[in-house]
Amino acid sequence: MLRRAFSVGFIVGMLVVGSRGQDEAHRNLQAFIARTKVGSLRPLLEVLDKANLSGSLEFSGRCESLVVQDFPEFPKFRAPATSGGSPLQTLREMFADDPAMQVTQDPDGTIRMIERGVPKDILNVWISYLPFGDGQAGGPRPIYDANIALMGILGAPEVEVFMKAHHIEWPFLVFGPVSGIFDTVPPAVPPDVPQLWGPLDHVTFSGAMDYVLKAFPGIWFYENCPRSAAKKGVVYFRFYHLEKTGSGAIVQ
Repeated sequence: MLRRAFSVGFIVGMLVVGSRGQDEAHRNLQAFIARTKVGSLRPLLEVLDKANLSGSLEFSGRCESLVVQDFPEFPKFRAPATSGGSPLQTLREMFADDPAMQVTQDPDGTIRMIERGVPKDILNVWISYLPFGDGQAGGPRPIYDANIALMGILGAPEVEVFMKAHHIEWPFLVFGPVSGIFDTVPPAVPPDVPQLWGPLDHVTFSGAMDYVLKAFPGIWFYENCPRSAAKKGVVYFRFYHLEKTGSGAIVQ
């Protein structure tokens, strides 16, 4: 079990996690996303979705404004000029105007879009244990949303210690003595809804993110904003995917 219970707050209480359950957390997450400029990620996600691939997008930003409509920031990329190429070729073409962005593909097919020089120290933090549904009676329930799982990763004691020691913060994370995030599930969950089962032992932050991505295909997003003399450093993480609707697909 996580050694510390926690809650997560999104600007003026938009997101409160704990005994209210994952269903309310999911609704509030969608309200947050509806107010941001996530639509700019659609072309990138369409390339991955068409090829049944997932990936990570890692870059350095400024985080100068935490106003919902202006945060998070997204790297700029262009629409591909050609079609029919491999996903790797297509994404490299999309980022051709950003020479610092390196686009590679892991042996398992995962696409990595990583800006040269982005700090990876937090991604390399080792986490001793994450429950993610252990299947035991009275134990944590399955996870039905990638960003609920993300809260578990950010709430790991090792991550909290690292962030405090290095004077960095996730802008919407609030720790507090609220009951466990994994203890409740949305009511009447359809059987075809993706879910995350199985605890993790001795895994890096990035390894845990990749683990979640296997259950919820899309991308995990990491923006790092350097610390200055006047403010702490900021890191922002989130999972994004294309959500199929009756009229097409939207970025979630």
